[in-house]
Amino acid sequence: MKSNLVARTALAGGALAVLLPAVGAAQTADPQARIAALEQRVAELESQQQSSGPTLDMPGGMSVEIYGYAKADLFFDQDYDLGNTIFSLGSVGLPNGPEEGDFQNAIAYESRLGVNTTLPTEMGDIKTTIEGDFYGGGGGEFRLRLAYGEFMGLQAGKNWTNWMPLDSYPLTLDFQGPAGIPFAREAQVRYTFNPTDALEASFSLEDDPNDESDRFAVTAAGQYSFNDSNSVRLGAVSRSIDDEDGYGVVLSGVAGLWQGGTFVGNYIHGEGIGSYMVFPTDDVYDGNAVETDAVSLQVRQEVTDKITLSAAYGYREIGDGAVNDTEEIETIHLTATYTPVEQVTMGVEYITGERTEFDGDSYDADRVQASVQYDF
Repeated sequence: MKSNLVARTALAGGALAVLLPAVGAAQTADPQARIAALEQRVAELESQQQSSGPTLDMPGGMSVEIYGYAKADLFFDQDYDLGNTIFSLGSVGLPNGPEEGDFQNAIAYESRLGVNTTLPTEMGDIKTTIEGDFYGGGGGEFRLRLAYGEFMGLQAGKNWTNWMPLDSYPLTLDFQGPAGIPFAREAQVRYTFNPTDALEASFSLEDDPNDESDRFAVTAAGQYSFNDSNSVRLGAVSRSIDDEDGYGVVLSGVAGLWQGGTFVGNYIHGEGIGSYMVFPTDDVYDGNAVETDAVSLQVRQEVTDKITLSAAYGYREIGDGAVNDTEEIETIHLTATYTPVEQVTMGVEYITGERTEFDGDSYDADRVQASVQYDF
């Protein structure tokens, strides 16, 4: 099993280390390719402007933008009742895991509502974001997702953990997403600055996702952008659980490899970071920090201006003795979306996942998900 992980991560690392600079250089050297990339970027920016929410101009110069979407998800499970997301894939085959059988379900819990504000001052803009969805209480209750403010590079409030690679996060209809990537939103204080036009650096003190943490988590991240379509990022976290030191590093990248095509890749290594991962596990077991190695990849292709196809792969290997006797978790997402207008997305997704135990026993589950989303 571990030799397979080495091969996968070597492939991911090679793609990030070799392809991204080569793509950036190729786009600069080939005028036609560069023009095509710029035209695509203009189209993306126009799309973002068209899909942004309504903006209200308030007294004092403050502007308020309301955004969000209504989304319906229909699930068709073939092996186990995975519930509202594929979160329970991490416990299939266990006595307390999901029930076996064919199941169907429909929800609208991912529907989202958010507010952005911008207030100009003589020292720069003050920006705030407040956002929520309906996954609270196991589903059906409104919950707070994000709540933070920004001024002169200083951000404070609840946001995604700073070491998590948002730009290279695989996009899926499934709310949970693939294995092999960090997933946490925490209260924090963060400072972001740009040493150069192409380089962004950030540092933060964050509330740790493990309630038994001994101190604040400390993170750092740096991202270098070759151009609008290609970038690499390195993020790291340091934490302490039950007097055991934990750390995590993630190397990630985004590459526009060809017209309409995008590749994203992430490699994660660490000890004592189980509670940060998509399918959380113990940070510490039998007095030792549990090791994690993981990778996630996705290729997206815009077939037309309305149809997009994508394939995402996620893999995580967990150190010996971890909770639930789980050694490996692996997922595949195959997705097709249709966007008749900018504010409406319809899609179907096939998801398959497997949990493997240390003794070699494995359990798999399959799901088909159909979704319709209306943005505002």
